[in-house]
Amino acid sequence: MSVNGSELIDNPWETIFSPFTDFFGMGFWLLPLSFIAIALYVKTRDTTIVSVWLMASSLLLSSGSIFTGQPEMAFVFSIFTVLGIIGVVVSIYFMKR
Repeated sequence: MSVNGSELIDNPWETIFSPFTDFFGMGFWLLPLSFIAIALYVKTRDTTIVSVWLMASSLLLSSGSIFTGQPEMAFVFSIFTVLGIIGVVVSIYFMKR
């Protein structure tokens, strides 16, 4: 794949990330989300913040048009959203005790 300026100006998001999504598939987006979640946990040692991050970012990715042709990946990110909600509820429950 060659990158030319007109493609980069017209559609920068897909042009920049298309080599990664072509190689790894749409599951590529799980890598940066997981890396940021791990970094948040190492920095804060708080599962509530990590769960909120997973919930918010997965919800934004699953509801967007990035997975228009692949509904199975939107479902996977919806599962990550549910895991984030469960993590927040459990973390708040144990924080109160």
